Amino acid sequence: MRSSLGWIVLCVLYLGCPCFSQQITIRVIDAGKGQPLGKQQVSIQFLYGEGEKPPANYKSPLQLETDASGQVEFRLPEPAPAHLEARARLTPERWRCGCVALLATRELIQNGFAGPDPVRGPTLPAGPVKANPGEIVFVARPLTFWGRLLYPFVKG
Repeated sequence: MRSSLGWIVLCVLYLGCPCFSQQITIRVIDAGKGQPLGKQQVSIQFLYGEGEKPPANYKSPLQLETDASGQVEFRLPEPAPAHLEARARLTPERWRCGCVALLATRELIQNGFAGPDPVRGPTLPAGPVKANPGEIVFVARPLTFWGRLLYPFVKG
């Protein structure tokens, strides 16, 4: 009886290990059509605070590219950072986007984060933008004709 209880505890601990390495998804979508934006550059910076020790194989920032479904996935390093910064680098001559987020890792894992539509707030034609736990959603809107025409004069 005693040895079988030990095996059960060992199996539970072994099967529980993958949950320590949390997977995060970043999606980039077109606010006007609700379509995913593929082939967009995304960078993730892990921010460790004072007293926090980054892992030995620590690589930050990560430079990734969204797939055809407009998303990219990555795993948090172990130990996980207290905060992270995610940024999508869209073509500025074509898109308006508040595509930068500085997030507490714990909050992101529990609630997710949906960036607002740069023009109308956090809504799409189908309704409000929703993010699942462990997910970041960036919402981009194509520039209007006048926005594209005037962009060279107003860029910073």
